[in-house]
Amino acid sequence: MNKKIKAICLFFLILFLACCEDSNKKTYTIGFSQCMLDDVWRQAMKIEMNIEVSNYDNIEIIVKDAEEDNQKQIQQIRELINKKVDVLIISPNEPNSVTPIAVEAYRKGIPTIIADRKINSDEYTSYVGGDSYQIGKMAGEHASGLLPDPATILEVWGTTTTSPAIERHQGFIDGLDKSKKISIIPINGKWRREIAKQETKKLKHYSDIGLIYAHNDVMAIGAREAIAELDSTQLERLKILGADGSFGKDAGLEAVVDGRLDGSFLYPTGGDQIIKVAMKILKGQPVEKKYILNTAKIDKSTAQTLLLQSDQLVSYQNRIEQQRKNLDAILNKFSILRHSLIVIVSLMLVLLLFSIYVYYINRKINKRNIELRSKNKEIEEQKQQLLVLNEKIKEVNEQKIRLFMNVSHEIRTPLTLIASPLDKWLKNAQTPPPLTDMIRMKKNVDRLTRIINQLLDFQGIENNESQLTVGQKDIVSFAESVKSLFDELAESKQIRYVFTSDKPSALLWFDSDKMEKILANLLSNAFKFTPENGEIALAIHSTEEKVSIVVEDNGCGIKQEKLPYIFDRFYTDGSEENTGNGIGLHLTQEFVKMHGATIRVESVPSQRTAFIVDIPTGKDHLPEFSIFEAENNPLASGKMLIDTEITKELIDKKYPYTVLIVEDDVEIREYLSEELSENFHILTAGNGLEAIRVLNEPGNHVTLVISDILMPSMNGFELCKKIKTSPELSDIPVILLTALGDIDHRMYGIAEGADDYIQKPFNTDYVKIKIIRLLEERQRLQKRFMRIMQAGGIPMIAGEEQMDDSDKIFISKFVSLLESSYAKDDMSVEKLSREMNVSRVQLYRKIKEITGFTPVDYLRNYRLTKAVELLQKRRFSISEVAFQTGFSSPAYFTKCFRDAFNMTPTEYLDKN
Repeated sequence: MNKKIKAICLFFLILFLACCEDSNKKTYTIGFSQCMLDDVWRQAMKIEMNIEVSNYDNIEIIVKDAEEDNQKQIQQIRELINKKVDVLIISPNEPNSVTPIAVEAYRKGIPTIIADRKINSDEYTSYVGGDSYQIGKMAGEHASGLLPDPATILEVWGTTTTSPAIERHQGFIDGLDKSKKISIIPINGKWRREIAKQETKKLKHYSDIGLIYAHNDVMAIGAREAIAELDSTQLERLKILGADGSFGKDAGLEAVVDGRLDGSFLYPTGGDQIIKVAMKILKGQPVEKKYILNTAKIDKSTAQTLLLQSDQLVSYQNRIEQQRKNLDAILNKFSILRHSLIVIVSLMLVLLLFSIYVYYINRKINKRNIELRSKNKEIEEQKQQLLVLNEKIKEVNEQKIRLFMNVSHEIRTPLTLIASPLDKWLKNAQTPPPLTDMIRMKKNVDRLTRIINQLLDFQGIENNESQLTVGQKDIVSFAESVKSLFDELAESKQIRYVFTSDKPSALLWFDSDKMEKILANLLSNAFKFTPENGEIALAIHSTEEKVSIVVEDNGCGIKQEKLPYIFDRFYTDGSEENTGNGIGLHLTQEFVKMHGATIRVESVPSQRTAFIVDIPTGKDHLPEFSIFEAENNPLASGKMLIDTEITKELIDKKYPYTVLIVEDDVEIREYLSEELSENFHILTAGNGLEAIRVLNEPGNHVTLVISDILMPSMNGFELCKKIKTSPELSDIPVILLTALGDIDHRMYGIAEGADDYIQKPFNTDYVKIKIIRLLEERQRLQKRFMRIMQAGGIPMIAGEEQMDDSDKIFISKFVSLLESSYAKDDMSVEKLSREMNVSRVQLYRKIKEITGFTPVDYLRNYRLTKAVELLQKRRFSISEVAFQTGFSSPAYFTKCFRDAFNMTPTEYLDKN
């Protein structure tokens, strides 16, 4: 019995001490003055603060909402000062107005934490917030990669007097690529979605805007809604960037996931960090002056991950709040019992049972709180791991794509050695069995070539390396010729296949290669999903403003929910019948966009599917970096349309030309040498250095060089530059032969003076005709040049009356420069481009477009014309004429003269 009494007394003693301890436990009050509370970012901050507060049971938070009113915020802060809060947190509306009252609180000894926005003073305990300048800079750098040169950006400001808006603007300006000509149109959205929407609608011109950058996500969404209401077609090309990356309904993360925003930049709320810093201050622990939170770029995949995590955080917060409510209810019950000792004594047995119950509940709650804290920590670690893993996945994917593209390049060389002999065999095959097999092999080789080209086109599009080479052509006849490629397939599948046009012809500016791929992809898709005995139609509709190309079929069609995704890269519908790679329609859309055109799709499953491409007439809509083909130039097109009999007549002749083949691959070199030797005298070299030695050997009068690009010791680009900058060799045409098909390599080759570019795999007859026509065309143009110059004119492709004023000024300046400097033997294309204040590539393109000659050919022919004038006067010797017209030596002058006039200068004098 005594033991029981002692146990009961010990229990009450412990209970009494616990009551004293609980009563002595201090509760801290934290005052928080928010500039506003009605935006999703600050709601997210509130959630994070509540989650962190759940780790402590002795904190009371008083939150004041200033509703973006400076005077109201000052009044609320003064109320919190009068309450003598233990810690004061301030998120200032505007620094100029709030700084004095914040400093006053700090000087009165109240620990002051400045959150998110800054004040104009260092008199505060600590600052917690993101790096708005870094966010702006990341946005500027990201925007530079998305924009062409020049470009226009619409910048939607937050309230211009707030520190985040100022810093995000300055960071954005510093992050932009200074080498690009970028103009910025500013509007003030005041951090509000509706204000940003209204201000955007006031814009008079928005079609030239390439990107919208808003200081937060909701303003970016508002600006997008305004553009959508004004002209929804602008959204297809417009890039929209926000900032904050907050979670919640209709917030930044959700907008990035559903595609309304192209990206955002994480600006952490820091709600948990603010509470942690406040607790350190209350515990007397040292704190840093500034806590700058990390930021990161948010794309679609990152946003999906963060959105899932935010949903989990909200769920855990709700559960924590429920547990806290339960705990508060239990503690209230326990408090009544704790302060009623008389009742407890009188009801000892009840108290004993209830105390055991309370102890059990307390233990359970504590255990649950520990689990929740551990879970929160685990979630944070997982969040960081996911961010790191996401970066690694991106890097691995990029490496895979690079490897895949490199393998595609390598396949082109052996594919050449398969395709070219196969073409030759097909010409000579007579008996049906091998002929049938060869035709089947040829079809599959062509198919493999198309697949590789498609993959390389995809790489060019992804790396922004693809470029247009446009010319004015008849789209009706062009479309009809592409349509004919599928006639045999239509016949084999018994499909009714028709072509119609409302006009017999329609001139349009387009890139033949890319337009062929657009039409071929759309027709190929139509045949793929149209069953036997179905119908496929290709139609052309023309107006003064645009030309519409329609590919329509009555196949299986596309479900409505899948229509928005069919142009996404790597997208397939998941059905067993669809075995495509998912890049065909993506490439088609990209090629259409490059033409300044649009593509859309209409589909009723199992009834009708139509792809419509709308292309504006004229050429003002084309990108500035487009290359314009010379009109009526047979070499302007990548394909030569030559009659079969003429082709046979051309390749059956033996020509007095010496061709130097430069190729490091022995098999390709031997194969080319064997094939071309039927028509030309052939010399070979294994790399650029060997080629230079062959060119400089006495007696080797090389007429043309055909060279690979990727070679050891000296590559094809270096060889081409060496030839074109050498006074003795610059008249030799150079054709580059390579597996590298992207436009950057072509532009680089042209910049080094290359006369043509042939892509592997190639047809040897095509190579022969290229060589023959190139040499014949050079001779023809040379004679035309001499005739026009001797008549006192300027050689031009079009008549002077058809030229733009800017072109007339340009060519007149160029000719004037030649007149004053042609006699200098060190005058080169590089010096000419510097004098003209343009790049080497621009000079090449402009002179070629206006005159049909490269700058090197134009300079050489100009000198020859002047030499003829001097020879006719018979006042100077041939050597003196050579040096007076800028030639490096009489021997080189004689060589160039013979090439141009089929006679030496001496023979010319004797004849005249």
